[in-house]
Amino acid sequence: MVKIENSKKTILNLAEALLQDMGFNGFSYAHIASELGVKNAAIHYHFPTKEDLGRAVIQRYRDRFKLWVNNARVKDLAPQEKLDWFFSIYTAMRADQGKVCLVGSMEVEFNSIPEGLQAEVQSMHKELLAWLESMLAEGRDAGAFRFNGEPANKAALILSTLQGGLQMARALGTKKFRDVIEQLKLDLLV
Repeated sequence: MVKIENSKKTILNLAEALLQDMGFNGFSYAHIASELGVKNAAIHYHFPTKEDLGRAVIQRYRDRFKLWVNNARVKDLAPQEKLDWFFSIYTAMRADQGKVCLVGSMEVEFNSIPEGLQAEVQSMHKELLAWLESMLAEGRDAGAFRFNGEPANKAALILSTLQGGLQMARALGTKKFRDVIEQLKLDLLV
């Protein structure tokens, strides 16, 4: 077996990129092994099953998101700045060769992914929505945002719009995605 520097992290990075590009069912260990110049066994050493790999990718993303939202620099931002920070997560995906939302890519295939992976995807989605709902409520209470209805419903609308916008941008380009973000801001900001 070829020794890969930071092999587990490298495998996770490649798997995340493949998930965002091809979906869970669109890649195999052979894709990763080929990219790294190793045998499939090198991938199985770290992640015995593809479900284990998918769960690890989602868990790592959940951990990163928790770190970001609990970072004092993010917590202390004004609501409009938090909104921009959140949008920047999705904008960065477009700059990266047209990737889609990691959670969104898994939700497209939700009925065909393993149960354990479904649970990770649901948890991640709930965490994203909970943070977004809280931020929207905070912004509305502070007079920075205006919208009708409940913050939970607005959070779901924003998240689904971002996920759909990333998918649409694959066909129509980055400008269309940036237009979606600008429209979301226009609909929210006072």
